[in-house]
Amino acid sequence: MKIIVVGAGYLGLVTGACLAKKGHQITIVERDQKKIAALQEGRIPFYEPGLNQYVIDGIKKNFITFSQDLAQTLHKQNDEIIFSCVGTPSLPNGDADMTAVWSVMTTIGKHLMHDALVINKSTVPIGTARKTKKLLDDLIAKRTNPISINVASNPEFLREGSAIHDFMESDRVVCGIESEEAREILLKLYRPFVKKEEHILEMNFESAELTKYAANAMLATRISFINELSRLADAAHADIKHIQKGIGLDSRIGPDFLNPGVGYGGSCFPKDIDALVATGTAYKEEMSLVRQVKIINEQQKQSFIDSIFNYYGDDILHKTIGIWGLSFKPNTDDIRCAPSLDLINALIDEDIKIVAYDPAAMMHIKNLYKDKVKFVKHRQDLLPQVDALVIMTEWQEFIDTNPEDFTCIKDRLIFDGRNCFDPIELQMHNLTYFCVGRNVYSPKWHEKSIQKRVEYLEQL
Repeated sequence: MKIIVVGAGYLGLVTGACLAKKGHQITIVERDQKKIAALQEGRIPFYEPGLNQYVIDGIKKNFITFSQDLAQTLHKQNDEIIFSCVGTPSLPNGDADMTAVWSVMTTIGKHLMHDALVINKSTVPIGTARKTKKLLDDLIAKRTNPISINVASNPEFLREGSAIHDFMESDRVVCGIESEEAREILLKLYRPFVKKEEHILEMNFESAELTKYAANAMLATRISFINELSRLADAAHADIKHIQKGIGLDSRIGPDFLNPGVGYGGSCFPKDIDALVATGTAYKEEMSLVRQVKIINEQQKQSFIDSIFNYYGDDILHKTIGIWGLSFKPNTDDIRCAPSLDLINALIDEDIKIVAYDPAAMMHIKNLYKDKVKFVKHRQDLLPQVDALVIMTEWQEFIDTNPEDFTCIKDRLIFDGRNCFDPIELQMHNLTYFCVGRNVYSPKWHEKSIQKRVEYLEQL
């Protein structure tokens, strides 16, 4: 099929590249000419494993082309589907900023010359598809050439760092539709991307829009739940890893998104939590649990930062703190709402020296903080320069580090916000190691089992 994708951001590029991989003819519309020029040379403006090659292949095979003008593209081409993949950032009150969405829809209503399916793939408030349909119908009614536009809500469920897999092997495709024509087109489009057709879920507009918010709110809730529990585990000398396994094996609960840490970040969870709370307010439904999820997440970040300052006291003013990991999660360069920003801001406020390393996100941090943060090219280069190391992102190259390498840290001190290492193993190397929810007190009856663990590690 011939498809227009409006927006060459994260969502638009992944959507366009994956559809092109299946042989569809994709035109990606993007206003920024510099971004188009970079993309035509195969340069992606952000880090997402595998996407670069997908885009390059699509361009070489002429399945992906670019346009700077949506109105002009709508006049020239005869596309069956138009995807809106523009941004919907948070406003100060938590509402989604819909400026870009309504601009796209207005342009479509004024310039589309033929029948088509208009799909909103961005994360948008409940009621957007219905408002879109009315807006388009009203604009078309004023025109002399009658055409028929169907509307669908088709939210994305892509995880940064594994977006290609998530699109190409979708666990579900949510389709908010209210016409048979839209249903047939979406079934035809998405059948190659799911193992079973029943994974293409049909529902009304409002249900599809709320499904997106509900999914992210549930995942954020699980993270905040285990993080709040981790603080209790520390206080009670319990081990959150054991607790995590103990509840995760329950088939009603499962292990996913129960990894304690320094809190969630990124472009989706914080924004969607705010939008869901704002939506509840608009409908006079208090989203008290969702509000608390955000509060707990902020408390978790602050609690971790406090542990660093409390350990050193006033001496921290004379220390150099190293940070491993700047992106909000591994396999992405996205620093939006990343917990590392909270830590950096707290350290800068006290004029504390910072040395940082991240495999993908350092340039974004450098653009934000300039010379307030020192950067190194390799993770090992950082260790001898700092008094203490703080791990904020669980990149695999961090997890693969030999504990012996940490002994060159001046104070032999590690604050691990992602529980990347075995506390006993690091203690064996005479390292002071703080992590999340694993402040374990070992009674005498347990000392033998710990000793066996130590002996086993020594043998390795």
